[in-house]
Amino acid sequence: MDASGYLYTIAAAGMSFAALSVLTMVLRQILGGEMTKFDTFVARTWVQLGFMVTFGSILPPLLGLFEFPAPVVWGISSGVMGIILGCWALTFPQRRYATNPTRFPIPVIIYSVAMDLVAAALVANVLAVPIERMPGVYAASVTAVLLGAAMLFLFAFAHWYDALL
Repeated sequence: MDASGYLYTIAAAGMSFAALSVLTMVLRQILGGEMTKFDTFVARTWVQLGFMVTFGSILPPLLGLFEFPAPVVWGISSGVMGIILGCWALTFPQRRYATNPTRFPIPVIIYSVAMDLVAAALVANVLAVPIERMPGVYAASVTAVLLGAAMLFLFAFAHWYDALL
């Protein structure tokens, strides 16, 4: 089964997520909330994740246009996304701490560990997953990034607007 249709759907969701993140920042400012350094970090994180999901979703179809064999497409895509997500996820705690040196809430710790595991799954998809499972592992990994970002969004969104009310 070709995964392009599913990945294009996830790409659209990723772009919508990035746009919603920007609109949320604007709405917060309209309601009188000032954007702190930490708020800007959180919003930037959402936008980065939205674009990461979008890029990860369009990369395999792009490589497919070059008529590479399917295992090569999924291997390259998994490797690239594993490196991007891995670097992003491993530096996330440091970047977050630099803007807000308070203790990490449990949902943020869970999210950070989950993204590390997703990056590991992408790397494993290059090295150890049977060829016929590569598209499924890849699509599930990109979807997990989007779902994790959405959960982080909901957590921060509730916190932001509770503070305003």
